[in-house]
Amino acid sequence: MGRADVMAHFGSLRYLTEIKQDATDNDPQYLEGRYLTQAAEYSITNAPFGQLLVLDLTPKDDTQGNLRVDEVAWTTTHRPHGATTDRAVVVGIVVGNRTTPSAYSRK
Repeated sequence: MGRADVMAHFGSLRYLTEIKQDATDNDPQYLEGRYLTQAAEYSITNAPFGQLLVLDLTPKDDTQGNLRVDEVAWTTTHRPHGATTDRAVVVGIVVGNRTTPSAYSRK
């Protein structure tokens, strides 16, 4: 099964979460391409899905605004080579280097 970063138990189910940090890109397609395969492997036990959290350390400025919750959390699937069933993964971005709301006030 490997070693996950976080394991939460709910009865007999074990939910495994892979945690990464990335300062390169916070685009969902980029993050899935880079980290999804590993997170999907955690659903081969008894959990119905794997989980992936990525700490977004990309630079931010006060012209782009902050992402909404529905822009930083989603579900997706991954089918490993040779497998016959998709594996579900819940993905979330934890936004770091956030611009504070007061940065948008004109002085």
